[in-house]
Amino acid sequence: MLLFKKEEFDRIKAREITVTFRDWDRIRVEAEMDYKSFGLGFVRVEEVGYIDFKKIPDSDLALAGFFDLDEFRTTFRKRNPGFNFGSGRLIRIKFSYLGEDNKKAGGIKPAERELIKIMERLVEIDVMSDMELESDKILTMLSGSEAKNTIAISSHFDVSRDELKLRMARLKKEGLVTAQRDGFLISVRGQTYIDSKI
Repeated sequence: MLLFKKEEFDRIKAREITVTFRDWDRIRVEAEMDYKSFGLGFVRVEEVGYIDFKKIPDSDLALAGFFDLDEFRTTFRKRNPGFNFGSGRLIRIKFSYLGEDNKKAGGIKPAERELIKIMERLVEIDVMSDMELESDKILTMLSGSEAKNTIAISSHFDVSRDELKLRMARLKKEGLVTAQRDGFLISVRGQTYIDSKI
């Protein structure tokens, strides 16, 4: 997962911002990997590595959306008040915006912190549903199996097919299942979440 400030969303979508900096204790993303960014969509990390604050080139500052080093320092200090500009190293991430499409979500293996977000989202979906069936049970049923249609799933759990269709649509929107011609399959994202609960 790679998060950005809402005020950056439009410029990222316009591909004006393609570099970002973090004060993480360690590098938490990998080059040539796709990551979900809540509220924004999906990004691909092109390059990642450490850089000294004083050695950030003007070209990187521009690609990160800043006019100069002073503007960057002011903004970064507000977002990261504990950072030591005198001796601290930053993590520089060059990325490309992939779009808002959730079709990519299923193929992205979520990071540990995102697994918690998935769990929280599923609890919310389950609570808001009229159907008394935990989404975890549906995902577990689909885990490592062939595609199953809504008739098979609803009869297995003895629930309304119409209500199940709504749940499957929500699970698909979250990128946890994929819809095939012959039914639903658990996605890489969904399988990683289920495996994390074992």
